[in-house]
Amino acid sequence: MKFFQTMPCRVKAYQSALDGYNLTDKYLIAYNDVCNFAADILMPAGLSDYVGSYIYIPFLSSLFNITINQSTFLFFTCYGILCIFLSLFGLLKLYKSKLSKIYGTFSIIALGLLFIIISDTYCFYGLTTLALIPWWSKLLEFKYEKYKKFILLFFITGFLIGFSNTVRGHSGTGILLSITLLLVVNVYLSKEFRKLLSLIIIFVPILLINFQINNLKIEAKNYLLDNTNISSFAIDLNFNRALWHNAFYNLGYLDDHSDKNVPESTDFYSINTAKKINPEIVLFSEEYEKLLKNEFINFVKNNPLFFIKTISSKLGVIIMYIILFMNIGVYFLIKNKVQKGSLIFFILGIGFNSLFGILAEPDYTYLLGMFAFSSLFTVKILEDIKN
Repeated sequence: MKFFQTMPCRVKAYQSALDGYNLTDKYLIAYNDVCNFAADILMPAGLSDYVGSYIYIPFLSSLFNITINQSTFLFFTCYGILCIFLSLFGLLKLYKSKLSKIYGTFSIIALGLLFIIISDTYCFYGLTTLALIPWWSKLLEFKYEKYKKFILLFFITGFLIGFSNTVRGHSGTGILLSITLLLVVNVYLSKEFRKLLSLIIIFVPILLINFQINNLKIEAKNYLLDNTNISSFAIDLNFNRALWHNAFYNLGYLDDHSDKNVPESTDFYSINTAKKINPEIVLFSEEYEKLLKNEFINFVKNNPLFFIKTISSKLGVIIMYIILFMNIGVYFLIKNKVQKGSLIFFILGIGFNSLFGILAEPDYTYLLGMFAFSSLFTVKILEDIKN
């Protein structure tokens, strides 16, 4: 584990995004993105990646007149500190049990610092989840009259989720699903349908952020088409995030290179497979993703036992992590010392965030959201026992 270090090529890409902005006055245009083999030309910034950090980090660098390395460190560290503060504030304000407060404070600080030192966009999986769980795991127990005091929280929740998802896709989706499901169940049982208004307030900033990001993508694409000869290069201009690219090569998670029919767990394997099938295909385009999706499905159909073995192996690692981060909470869970509302909220969050490790690989960087849900599940169980 390397502390406080964003991947070197990602940092270079941030610099390219800043250079592109300085040349064009447009965000999401990179210049001299050497890590994507695009020296001395303009091209889309954040190629095959989530684009949010390619806007925010160059913006900070320009605003404070600091280097890209400094703005990168500032961006991830400040977001981490903000999320730790919000999480601790929610815990101390809403939780009643001294034991849950003590254990929760230790867990939040330890997890928050862990996520910060991991850094890179992966930390958003854990930080956004960490910030919101203490609030929403308790808030839904309140009557509607108290909801009026938390309208600002609803808006902040939507902003954090929307913002987080632009930096690391679906880093806020797990907590959003948990909030939505528990809220719907709570409304169904209490018949307080006015509580659903909080969902509207949450979704407004999410939609606004997505709308603005899409506008910046369109502006960057139009600028490149109107002012460069980018259309003559095999570069996708639609800012697609590579998903099936990762899922396909990670079918080889257990690969020992003895079977040539099993994918090698490298980026180049996905690229070479697509190029072999269609030499003219544009990397990371929609067509590229569709091709690898089909290859993924075909491999699973033709190798079901190997696929089951691979998924089982990944699940084994994930279950080990859940037990590690829940620790004493596992005992109380088995003893049925948890409220049904808590079970719904946390099990959904743990399950959704585990998918990143199943579809890709169970590397800790993909599972930070699961770590947060698992650890704070124990905090909520301790609260339920004492109350």
